Amino acid sequence: MNPDIISIISIVNLRKSVGLTIDEFDDELKGLGNSAIKKLILSGIHSSRIKGNDDYIKQTIVAYIRANYRYTEPNIANENKIIFEENKNFMSSTTEYTTEQVTQEEEE
Repeated sequence: MNPDIISIISIVNLRKSVGLTIDEFDDELKGLGNSAIKKLILSGIHSSRIKGNDDYIKQTIVAYIRANYRYTEPNIANENKIIFEENKNFMSSTTEYTTEQVTQEEEE
């Protein structure tokens, strides 16, 4: 099962990431966040590695949201698209992100 964006980044922080304080666009932000998660998984990142305690994962998801949100300034979108792609490609090439995370309980 894929993680849900709200289990990784709170809706308040999603809003802040694009400069919002109102809840009018929450569904759009959640949809973009969940799309980012799906793209990460489809590129080979194991779903067990997509967690809220990993700042690199959160930064990558936020970059995807910023790249695809309704900015009127194209440079913002382009810069964030590059960040997302670079982070995704790096994570896809490391075993730290492409293998299932084993919990301590599973090891015992």
